[in-house]
Amino acid sequence: MTAPLAIGFGTAALQLAVHYLPRRRHIRYGLVLAAALMLLAGVTSFGVGVLPYAHQTLFITAVAVLPQLWWEWFYKGTNVLVLGLIGLVAIPFGFAVWSVANIGIVKVNAPLVSQGEPYCLLVSDGRIFSGGYRKVPDDWGLTGWHMFSPRGAGGSGDCCQWDFHALLLTQSNQLFNWSYRTQSFERLSEQSRQVLGLKNLSCGEGEP
Repeated sequence: MTAPLAIGFGTAALQLAVHYLPRRRHIRYGLVLAAALMLLAGVTSFGVGVLPYAHQTLFITAVAVLPQLWWEWFYKGTNVLVLGLIGLVAIPFGFAVWSVANIGIVKVNAPLVSQGEPYCLLVSDGRIFSGGYRKVPDDWGLTGWHMFSPRGAGGSGDCCQWDFHALLLTQSNQLFNWSYRTQSFERLSEQSRQVLGLKNLSCGEGEP
């Protein structure tokens, strides 16, 4: 199951549980605890990739169900219009929150990987076939909106071009690729750098 489908099914299942389970206090607290644990799992477990994109799926699903959980906790009765609006904005809201939270996730992970060594973060400039990577100018460049591979699925040779979501370059010229699967930076071998044309990367002005 792909991540979007998992998020959709997970959000729907939790929303149904919130709406149809008895409104007893211990059940409500149980649902809040479940959402909190999903959020915690979504921002931790660096380097753990049991299921592809499990971190993002858990985080977005947990955030997506919060508006309905809040509404049905504090307001009695059923308002079909409100529940319909909540259903429409739930997943976009969850994605937006995750996108911003990604800033903190990356900033916590980067020093751990660099082991105290100065580093810089690079993202694709988005130009097809003639582009490269540029230094992230500020924290906003680390949002989920910006940290994606714009040139698509990748490939090799003259056919296609492979872009990484983001790269971490240390002062000693070690290079790491950001993986959403494991929610961590993974080291690129010298052979991979040679094949992908990443041997001459630098941080530009203000070297790490």
